[in-house]
Amino acid sequence: MQRSTKSTVIVAAIALAAFVTSFSTITSGSSTVALAEVEQGGQAPPAANTPPKPLVPVAASSVAANPDPYVGEYVTMTGAVEANLTKTSFSVDQDKTKSTGKEVLVLAPTMQKPVDQNGYVTVIGQLIKFDEKDVAAKLKDYKLDLSPADVAKFKGKPVVLATAVINNAGIDVAKKPIPPMSADDLTLQKIMTKLPTAQAAVRKSLDSKDMAGAKEQATLFKDSFTQIEAFFKSKGNEEAMKIAAEGKQHADAMLVNLGMSNVEAAKTSVTPLGGVCGNCHGKFRDRMEDGTFRIKTAG
Repeated sequence: MQRSTKSTVIVAAIALAAFVTSFSTITSGSSTVALAEVEQGGQAPPAANTPPKPLVPVAASSVAANPDPYVGEYVTMTGAVEANLTKTSFSVDQDKTKSTGKEVLVLAPTMQKPVDQNGYVTVIGQLIKFDEKDVAAKLKDYKLDLSPADVAKFKGKPVVLATAVINNAGIDVAKKPIPPMSADDLTLQKIMTKLPTAQAAVRKSLDSKDMAGAKEQATLFKDSFTQIEAFFKSKGNEEAMKIAAEGKQHADAMLVNLGMSNVEAAKTSVTPLGGVCGNCHGKFRDRMEDGTFRIKTAG
């Protein structure tokens, strides 16, 4: 018995809604981060796994019958799970009621749990023709765990290198869990969360010639960069130490100019301070999919 048109529409709608929600979240998060980074003189990195081309919607049956037009494309492929082959691979057919022999292989290195047998899924990723060397070149940290029989079976046939596998409940079962913040993350977060507010406050104080307020914020910058420098010294990261020391020098220069009541000269240190923040963030932070960051302590 073939699945109904209504069921197909519902499954497709659920998968599409999940993908749009995920894409919107990433885009929204990127925009927020981009604004913050620009304020600090840096640039936000692109969202993880951003495809270079628009996604091509396609059914598993179309791929199995004529894969050539889709080779190299990033696709969003719908179909029914034929079989779970390993922890990170499965095959998709178009008919969940019987085996047609027209399967499409899916490799999902970040798979968190198996997909349901005969359940409908939407797979998002790049489509290539299966070859062990090509897979190794594209998925450098992935160890192919297919059996020799399956390697031979799918040789030269279409395979999707999945970055997302959305089941009919709208859940991406290939989404990597976001690691919790470490003690190092929490230590630096406590210091750094003060700096964007301080930068806005020091600008406001300088514009209004509030010398006491400007000195207070400049001192906060100096103390914060001193702590950051000490933190990275404990990690043996000389490059990050130099960046922090540069920030401390700009804060010192601002304090010197404020001590001479030279507001205009003090203002010249504000933008370089933001540049130091942006430079350090670009080199020593990893952006997670939820828009939060994790510190890279090594140089």
